Amino acid sequence: MGFNKRYVDVKMSLHALENGGLKNYYGKSDCLFFEDEMSSDIYKLYKEGKTDEEILLIINQNMEDKTYEVY
Repeated sequence: MGFNKRYVDVKMSLHALENGGLKNYYGKSDCLFFEDEMSSDIYKLYKEGKTDEEILLIINQNMEDKTYEVY
């Protein structure tokens, strides 16, 4: 058995979100390494059960408000 790890960055996270494939992007990885804070925040929202569309709305709202906080 191998150890499946994935390096997660904001560019690929946003690409997966826009295509509705965030679940597939995270896949069956045993370990995720987040290269930036925003990709980590996206994962937190995903784990809370938010859909890809809801996550995009939250991110867009935060970018407009320039707060960069996850609620």
